[in-house]
Amino acid sequence: GCVAALPVAMNCFILNCWSLRNPYAVRYLRSIVKQEVPALLFVMETKIRAKRVEDLRHQLGFAGCFAVDSEGLSGGIGLFWSKEYDVQLKNYSFGHIDTLVRMKDQSSIEWRFTGFYGAPRAENRHHSWRFLRTLYALPHAGWLCMGDFNETLYGDEHFSRAARPEWQMRAFRDVVE
Repeated sequence: GCVAALPVAMNCFILNCWSLRNPYAVRYLRSIVKQEVPALLFVMETKIRAKRVEDLRHQLGFAGCFAVDSEGLSGGIGLFWSKEYDVQLKNYSFGHIDTLVRMKDQSSIEWRFTGFYGAPRAENRHHSWRFLRTLYALPHAGWLCMGDFNETLYGDEHFSRAARPEWQMRAFRDVVE
């Protein structure tokens, strides 16, 4: 779920799909949505056209959706939202969807949600970090940024045989702080 600092109690989920072309992935996603009933769902690595992601909106039971095309068989992101929320798109790219969110009944303050997908290649992540700083500098009463940053804050969070370079994790910690 979302952090407690949000103005309302709600569930937000992110999911690295590894391809929504796969019917098993779509069934799995449907079961999660049915069980957890998220207000916002951000999906990454859809590996399909934005139109196909948007077509899943009804299948998953969401009121709204915005998606960005994959580039060939890599990437692709989408944001779904429930009928209780007004979501206004502010900007987007291959790696992010930035929105303003408010409850339809106007009982909450407007806040920003950014679904973020960091550069998969380590040598390009400095672009992602610079862009996160730009997004943070935009006016906001509250901001929730969720996604796959393709980086860890500390070495013990990384499960691989190869150690993560400290400078790489430090760059990510710097932008998060």
